[in-house]
Amino acid sequence: MKLLFPYLARWHSANRSRYHQLLTRLCHSGHQVYVLTAPPMGINDISATDIAGGDEALPRDLTVAELYTPERLRPFWRAPIRRTKLLKKGLVSLTSIGQIRRLIEKERIDVLLLYNLPQVPLLRLADQTGCRVHFDLADDLVAMIQGEDKLLARAGGKLIARAAQERMISRASTVTVASSVLHETIKRPALMLPNGADIAELDRADGGVWRSNVTGPTVGFVGAFEYWVDFDLILESAMRLPDVRFLLVGGGRQLKYLQGKIAELGLTNIKLTGAMPYREAMNHVAAMDVCLLPFTRDDISDGSCPLKLFEYAGLRKPVVSTSAREVKRIGAGWVSFADDPPAFAAAIRSFISDRRLADRAGREGRAMVESIYNWTNLAKQFEGFLVSGAAPGLDLAVARRATLESLKSEVYFREAQ
Repeated sequence: MKLLFPYLARWHSANRSRYHQLLTRLCHSGHQVYVLTAPPMGINDISATDIAGGDEALPRDLTVAELYTPERLRPFWRAPIRRTKLLKKGLVSLTSIGQIRRLIEKERIDVLLLYNLPQVPLLRLADQTGCRVHFDLADDLVAMIQGEDKLLARAGGKLIARAAQERMISRASTVTVASSVLHETIKRPALMLPNGADIAELDRADGGVWRSNVTGPTVGFVGAFEYWVDFDLILESAMRLPDVRFLLVGGGRQLKYLQGKIAELGLTNIKLTGAMPYREAMNHVAAMDVCLLPFTRDDISDGSCPLKLFEYAGLRKPVVSTSAREVKRIGAGWVSFADDPPAFAAAIRSFISDRRLADRAGREGRAMVESIYNWTNLAKQFEGFLVSGAAPGLDLAVARRATLESLKSEVYFREAQ
């Protein structure tokens, strides 16, 4: 199978996404994958910038190139203009249609993988080339319009986004969805494909460097510093726990706000590392006593299946999270949930003061990653679904049985009634 993935971000950024994990494993299974990354764009987003040390060796069957960008538009893409992220990504999709069509025809691509609303114009390539389109719904893209641009959302942006998402779901040959909350919104057969963790990679993580320089308990967060993270909750928790070190790993559009608030409040127990390569980030997580998922309380967080949850669990870390719906479903019994600063700080303190409680939570989280939420199992599921769906005229019931048999479980697949 040959798969083409237009990625509206940088492949060698600090963000190792679900697509890095799934597509790399497809290559290891003998499939050919072509990734076309976005050009450098003036967006203060952790996924939009290459990072030193992030260019690890690619699998033999993975080819990475750049999406076509007309010379006259490059100054606009590089300019750090606010509220232009969606516009820039839409223009990248439009200007690269010809390039993508030629690559599909030249390499005889079987599957075009799409995942973002600005890629709606690429749907036409299915009719023009006969290539199958697979759509992956990893987040509540309609709700994210509000976070990206409130003015656009009030001007009808959410209605446009909803129409675009419905079009992509209905026009795609096959669909995957990352959470059960999002799965409930799908009105067609779809494969539920959650996020997971790379157990072998995490078992190599070493927190010794941080631990050699810091005494006392460390709690922390790793990921994108974006509008779906409640950094005020972290700040207030840090104020309530002055003897606890807060280690925040990552970068993004909220970094400047966070730096300003730390200085304003005079907090000396918070360390910001900035964005860093994946392995280095996991070394920092390995040094944490408690890991945090401080999400905002809204549709974006409710529908999210956060990759970092499984990375924390794979490292056997106890987790304190706000009450996002999907996280509550997955973490029932081993994640501690709290939504206000007193309760959030108390949950952190509880894990720090009770080692047996923390160890039990860590063991239960790791067991779930080993049995279900690991990229080896998930990639096999994804591969089986795509390969089955590639067969002309394949009966959906047959595809469903093949997918279920490949995982020996019905936990992920649910057809819309």
